[in-house]
Amino acid sequence: MTETFQKLLQSHYESSPQDRFREMGWKRYLELGLPTKKNEAYRYVKLRTLFDIKPKTPTQKPTREEIAPFILDECQESCLVFVNGQYRPELSNRKGVPTKVNILELSQATKTFGAFLSNHWTKGLGEETDPFVALNTALQECGAFLYIPPNTEVTVPIQILNVATDSFSNPKFQCFVGAESTLTVVSSQAKRGISGINHVNDIHCEEGARVTLYQTTFGSIDEGWHLEATRATLKKDAQFETVKITPGSSTSRYDYKVHLSGENCETSLNSLTMLREKKEAHDNVWIHHHVPSCRSNQLFKTVLLDHAHGSFEGKIYVEQEAQQTEAYQLNANLLLSEHARAESKPNLEIFADDVRASHGATFGKLEEEQIFYLKTRGLTEQEAKKALIEGFCQEVLEKVSLSSLKTHYRSYI
Repeated sequence: MTETFQKLLQSHYESSPQDRFREMGWKRYLELGLPTKKNEAYRYVKLRTLFDIKPKTPTQKPTREEIAPFILDECQESCLVFVNGQYRPELSNRKGVPTKVNILELSQATKTFGAFLSNHWTKGLGEETDPFVALNTALQECGAFLYIPPNTEVTVPIQILNVATDSFSNPKFQCFVGAESTLTVVSSQAKRGISGINHVNDIHCEEGARVTLYQTTFGSIDEGWHLEATRATLKKDAQFETVKITPGSSTSRYDYKVHLSGENCETSLNSLTMLREKKEAHDNVWIHHHVPSCRSNQLFKTVLLDHAHGSFEGKIYVEQEAQQTEAYQLNANLLLSEHARAESKPNLEIFADDVRASHGATFGKLEEEQIFYLKTRGLTEQEAKKALIEGFCQEVLEKVSLSSLKTHYRSYI
């Protein structure tokens, strides 16, 4: 498989400033190597089916009319479209985005913001432990860069729409949010046919910045792979929140790494995964508390039907200097079939002594007593089960503020 990726890498060279970063990404990928079952982060992932992927040159070219159903109502004039990993300005619409917000192709950004990107990527790749994030840097063709100047309130949500047809694509979204600025981003995937997506969100929050990231999928996702990694760095007083709701795919994996690098910053990661048939979804989370007086919260919920399979591994890492840290982590699983399977490994690694932290995992099914109680109140058994499942999901659903996205999420349930 590495030989196949190397051929793709060679086809991407174009004598541009990006070539140096591609080489850095490829070098780091080779150092890390493809994951095996010995890699704890990939222990429950069906690696063989991933390695069977045969990347090829995409042949389909979706039109504006074909992608229109995947664009949210609130983002009709603030949507950035990627097709098979390439940023497509002609399919995108940024009319609703403030003019002082810079939206550039990464190849242009490496010229305008070269110093920042060079330092950021060099440091990030040196610390990266996921080979597919390094591979994204090596193979991404035409990513997008978003720069929010200081003291800017972006009132419209910006949607990142990745459309994959019949290829293994590597879209990259790089975002820099200036001091005291606010931003809402929707990272969305739309697959057409057998394909694979290896998507990376890389977000840097300056002092006092506030960012919300929604993650979801559209269309047929029964086949193919979905890899999505989110990397975030927070400075003093910054806030970063994610809400991910997905029905999974043949195999999907979400990887998070958040660095709390400035005092009094805060992150909240929330997820609701609903799996049926033989779909799989795997979550891997790393929250790194570097400095004092920061807060983090993880809430990951999964509903499993039929022969579905889900796994969660999360770590909270607290440095010795990070006193007065508050960090919480919960993974809750609702199994609706005797064949459904879930694994969970929440854990803490704390070197400070003034810390408030907890972690846990729960596994359960619908309780007959609760169903019986609701039936005595006039509900049918089907209505009672539906009400209990919705109640389990509600804690994550209520964190969604976009009405069209909330309607889309409820359709999963």
